Amino acid sequence: MLISCSTTSRLESLEQETLDVTQWMDQLGIPSHETTYPTYYNTGAEWNARTLELIEQAEDYILISTFLGVEHISTAPVWKALARKMEEGVRVYIIIDSSSNFQLVPISDERIKAAFIYLRELGLPTVEYNSLTMGNLFFLPNLLDRDHRKYWVVDGEVLAVGGINVNHTSIDWPKGMGNIDTMAQIISPGTTREVVDSFVATWNRYSPMELDAETFDVPASMPVQEETTKVWLLDHHWPTQSSISSLFDLFSVYAEEELWLIQGYTFLTQALLDRVAYAVEKGVEVNVVLSANSTQPKYEMASRYGVLDLIDAGANVYMFESPEKAFLHLKLMVADNSLVTIGSANYNFRSQTLSRELNLLFEDPKVAAYSMEHVESLMEYCRPVSREEARSWRDFLSWYTHLLMQVWG
Repeated sequence: MLISCSTTSRLESLEQETLDVTQWMDQLGIPSHETTYPTYYNTGAEWNARTLELIEQAEDYILISTFLGVEHISTAPVWKALARKMEEGVRVYIIIDSSSNFQLVPISDERIKAAFIYLRELGLPTVEYNSLTMGNLFFLPNLLDRDHRKYWVVDGEVLAVGGINVNHTSIDWPKGMGNIDTMAQIISPGTTREVVDSFVATWNRYSPMELDAETFDVPASMPVQEETTKVWLLDHHWPTQSSISSLFDLFSVYAEEELWLIQGYTFLTQALLDRVAYAVEKGVEVNVVLSANSTQPKYEMASRYGVLDLIDAGANVYMFESPEKAFLHLKLMVADNSLVTIGSANYNFRSQTLSRELNLLFEDPKVAAYSMEHVESLMEYCRPVSREEARSWRDFLSWYTHLLMQVWG
């Protein structure tokens, strides 16, 4: 956790450099690309319907990376549609993290099957990211390397990035307890080319059947008559492609008036709190939206332990309470109605370091306004958390769970 340290003096030094976002990203070696404005799909039901459309429309290939992929009645239509498309000659490749082997029915100990065997039975080429084998138990950093990214590429034309998995809690909302989450869809040849290359490199690391990135065509230019902006792609893989800590730094330095962090839950280090406190000390109103109704009590307990620290750092903390008892799984940050990031990264230590993450970054008031419309719709079901309530969530078991979740959650 010491690796994530971020002192106030370092943030002050970054701010004094007066870099704009383009310069900041250039220093990280992250280029911008032309893109259409994003379309948000803000529930699993919306995104599930869209994936079935994209699968039906596909003519060449579909690449899917999902942190969690399971065999369940809610996911079967997607998996079967992909299998039918393969029979028609469309190439389909799927990467699923090994964490899928440990999925449970919400608020229970009932195990949900990972999709690996089922997908192979359907004839869908699938690889398991960093299998949780006995060998990895003897080298902990390997065990903790998880692919938390969620993205789809269809025919090199459509790219979707966000937080929605192909699992029961993502897709099955609002039936029973599940997640409210977002996928952002764009058309951006340069960004898509980066994602395709990243997918192929990850696939080849874990599969004996190697792919060639050049066989996955991506259009050379944007569609005509599309209104465009620019986007940066943060494909985080610590330590060689570490970018999420810099992303968090950027938002705390960039914000001058208002900063929104929509995170569902968060497991805080002092460095993460420093960024919040730094923004507050500059006069920024920092608003953090967390969520009740986690699918497992341990996550909610661990996240609530840190709420008092956020309040003491000067943040306004709100608790989202869905009428359907859904969990808000969204990962969205907006600064000064201009800077926006959406993707897979949580505001926690694990996303800074141990997990692979994929986020889109925009500096565009129109994207920010679009994002804040969604935030405002969520705020209808949010209530402020008082310091007294936050203090009531502090006990030894919560502290212990919070500590474990730093590397596991």
